[in-house]
Amino acid sequence: MGFDANFITGFPVSLPELGEQTKQSSFNNGAPLEHTRFSIIFNKDRGLATCTAHNIDGGSLLSAGSIARNDNFRADPLVPSDLQVDNNRGYRRNPWDRGHLVRRRSLHWGDVGEAEQADSESFYWTNIAPQHTRLHSTAWGNIEDWMLNFTDAGNKKVSVLTGPVMTPNDPVHQNAPGEDSIRIPAGFWKILAVQNEGRNKAAAFLVWQRDFDRDNPVEFDPVLEQVRITTIEFLVGLSFGDLREADPLRFGSRSTPPGITAEDRDRLRERRESSPTAFAAPQPEEFAAPPEPTPVMQRSAIVTGPTDIVL
Repeated sequence: MGFDANFITGFPVSLPELGEQTKQSSFNNGAPLEHTRFSIIFNKDRGLATCTAHNIDGGSLLSAGSIARNDNFRADPLVPSDLQVDNNRGYRRNPWDRGHLVRRRSLHWGDVGEAEQADSESFYWTNIAPQHTRLHSTAWGNIEDWMLNFTDAGNKKVSVLTGPVMTPNDPVHQNAPGEDSIRIPAGFWKILAVQNEGRNKAAAFLVWQRDFDRDNPVEFDPVLEQVRITTIEFLVGLSFGDLREADPLRFGSRSTPPGITAEDRDRLRERRESSPTAFAAPQPEEFAAPPEPTPVMQRSAIVTGPTDIVL
């Protein structure tokens, strides 16, 4: 069984609806690939997932290391192999890590046999995306660690949605002569849905690869990483429906998120404006800049968040 939309009692979390352009680029018109404990909407044009979804039961998490890592990366049997970005096309001799979208550790709960099967299936190429090694080992890992620790400490049930930010101007990478080229995602997003303090809550996070493909990569900082769910919708062509109503940062929920100061806003502006648009390796093409805001979506609304994660 794949992702369970009704995993959290009283808080249904559905897979997102796809915009028309996103649907056209999706394998099997966007029908999810169902794997053990997780589901994938797959982009056939880019060879990567558009969105993944999985559940975590914090009350039955297995101890760390109880399931050995096997690194058996392989083709997903539900998708033609030539549509998938494998090791030869994407990951040999370059700065890109084979980044899990559904984190294998997040699947280690409940029945051990089922957890082992889910862990094994998490190594399908459809669940892997090229992440700069600095991003993979810092901000992205810190977000995942925070989510898992939060789930474990409170014995909570959570649902998690994850995916890349893909744009037409993403850098082209060819691993070797004769290999089909791929485009490196501009960034990654993640949404956590949980019942917290008796209320349905959701927190969205966004990181850009260009912030880490530099000599001095930025450090994990929630003022940069936590964003509104509507920001993710705006960037990736998905609709999360009622889930956006559970977002404490949603438009109109409060005039200023708690903890934000003028200094925070200045720091955010300075760091985003100083972040290089050029992609240093392996090719010099540019990542697309974040879309310019429309009149009804000002930049401050797109990228700001509180200094502490808000749920």
